[in-house]
Amino acid sequence: MWSIIGLGLGASLLYYIVSSFLSFRRNLNKAKQSGIPYVIVPVYYLRTWWLILHPLWLPLLARLPRKWNQWVDFCIPDFYYRRSIEVFQKVGSDTFLTVAPDGMTMHTADPAVISQITTRRNDFPKPTAIYRSLDIYGKNVVSTEGSIWRQHRKATSPPFTEKNNHLVWTESLDQASDMLASWVGPDGNGNITVDRVMDDTMRLSLYVISRAGFGRKLDWPSAGAEADIDVNYVDKSKILNEQTDRDQGHSMSYTYAIHCLLDHILFQFLVPRWLLERFPRANFRKANEAYHEWGNYMKEAVASKKKDLEASSDEGKDQMDLLAQLVKGQIASEKSKDRGKDVPLTDTEVLGNMFVLILAGHETAANSIHFSLLYLALNPMSQRATQRDLDRIFQGKPPSEWDYDRDLPALFGGMVGAVLAEELRLVPPVIGIPKSTWGVPDQPITIDGKSCTVPGGIYISLSSGNVHRNPKYWPHSKPSLAGGRPWHPVANLDNDLEEFHPERWLLEDEEVEAATAANGKKAMPNETVTTDDLAINEAADTSDKFYRPPKGAYIPFSDGYRACLGRRFAQVEVLATLAVILQNYSVELAVDQWATDEEVIAMDEDARVEVWQKAAQRARDLMLNGLSVIISLQMRAGHVSLRFVPRGKERFPEDADERWKAKHPELCQATSATSDWKFWGK
Repeated sequence: MWSIIGLGLGASLLYYIVSSFLSFRRNLNKAKQSGIPYVIVPVYYLRTWWLILHPLWLPLLARLPRKWNQWVDFCIPDFYYRRSIEVFQKVGSDTFLTVAPDGMTMHTADPAVISQITTRRNDFPKPTAIYRSLDIYGKNVVSTEGSIWRQHRKATSPPFTEKNNHLVWTESLDQASDMLASWVGPDGNGNITVDRVMDDTMRLSLYVISRAGFGRKLDWPSAGAEADIDVNYVDKSKILNEQTDRDQGHSMSYTYAIHCLLDHILFQFLVPRWLLERFPRANFRKANEAYHEWGNYMKEAVASKKKDLEASSDEGKDQMDLLAQLVKGQIASEKSKDRGKDVPLTDTEVLGNMFVLILAGHETAANSIHFSLLYLALNPMSQRATQRDLDRIFQGKPPSEWDYDRDLPALFGGMVGAVLAEELRLVPPVIGIPKSTWGVPDQPITIDGKSCTVPGGIYISLSSGNVHRNPKYWPHSKPSLAGGRPWHPVANLDNDLEEFHPERWLLEDEEVEAATAANGKKAMPNETVTTDDLAINEAADTSDKFYRPPKGAYIPFSDGYRACLGRRFAQVEVLATLAVILQNYSVELAVDQWATDEEVIAMDEDARVEVWQKAAQRARDLMLNGLSVIISLQMRAGHVSLRFVPRGKERFPEDADERWKAKHPELCQATSATSDWKFWGK
């Protein structure tokens, strides 16, 4: 008996070894024939067991001799951010393959290669298999390809119009004003330390998309209101704080349901529905309940919108939201005579699209607001320049008097727009944009003027965070290192591309005039779309007043037909929010960990510079080592506390960093970095 079992296990092991060897040899031959530089690794980047368990292996692998573990640099899911462009420089090419026994991956930080891939959408399709988890409510524009994607794209493009952007603008101003009021206190003195800024920017973005997306206005909670997330989940009566929701038979309020759904999003993606429904743990039950409750709210919203639109042709103010536009397109398709051409989305597909829009839209915009504020706190001189530009634009007018058509182009083409562009350059929403040759044959491609072949059936990652830092394609200056060791990855130690300098986007007046004359466009480009029925937005990602990197070198929203559908939505939200905050307040690093308010007041400027530098070094260290990816790149290993103080009452000099570096020149050298620094072994 045992001998038979042992024989079976031995045969299985032998089969696995032989099949792995043969598969590796086939992949290696394809890599050699492709003409693309390649690296041999023992682990396929996308294997589920590796993605889940690799953190457990890294401390052990870090103990091995460097020549035995160099392959790990190419197999960490977030190595793009951690290692920056250095990993491509190590290979000696901006495009390379990783070859493993059970698969190949292509990584590229070459703008020309990226542009070829994004413009040939049929040759390099989206790897939809990795997006199946997004179908928890129904098929959608993100998780589909081919003819099905065209159907979803055609249905979801019309809602993203200038009309809806006006609504985004108005709601962003309202919610940002309420958020700022909660940060500065009732007296407006700003002596409140905000420990978790990200939590509030997530709330703001969620409330904006709830209004502009679903037509549901949510009010910013008062200081004494209960949290949206009941971490103990003991008594559901605590969260039944909306009488109308109770009357309609819901066990969760709308606000609680959406917060809870997004807070447990990994459960929704990774745990089968049957297990969520039956597993006795409270957090499983809560995740499952939130899934059903938000779905029920959305089903009711779809039915209500459909009823309203069928009863009246009056669009009115409340019909500008995305859900109303989706339902309107659904009704129009159902009534169309040419049903073979215009296949209407089902209610399930409408729900699926609304889910991915809120999932993708609220987190990415919230990240941009959060990181923009953090970078400005670390760079007070850039913050002051931004505030002076806001003075020029608004002339002291309050947000209630701001105008979308007049003021948004000025924001987009000024320092606030440059801050957003620079933040997205450093922290793009997706650090590796997925493409593939899954289901298609080998594809010809040109790399550095050489004809190469991308093998069929491989995963491709457009390395946005790396091409954004590639010194071959970006203007740069000398680095400004401080703090005793580099506060950015080991790459680009001879330039400032790892640093936040929004001024790099600004052109001289003569260059602006030449660019404007050549393009004939306003500072805020109009929505320009393709002539087909997909209405792909081809407007620039940044203002025509800014430096224009080579095509493919700046892709925070991807590019081509599969570019981000809500790009302008997010830009309007972030620009409006930053303008509200910075018009009358400055964002500063909180130093509570090192000094009390009374101690800071008693300090001279030199002492304030020293304590500021301590907070700055901790913030920079978290930016380097504390960010990781779940859906998007976020700070997950800690948080940076901030304060929002009235302009003119800042506690620290705006040139604090320069003063510190002048006083400690010996600590501003990049001597502690080596090319063998094992970031993943920390």
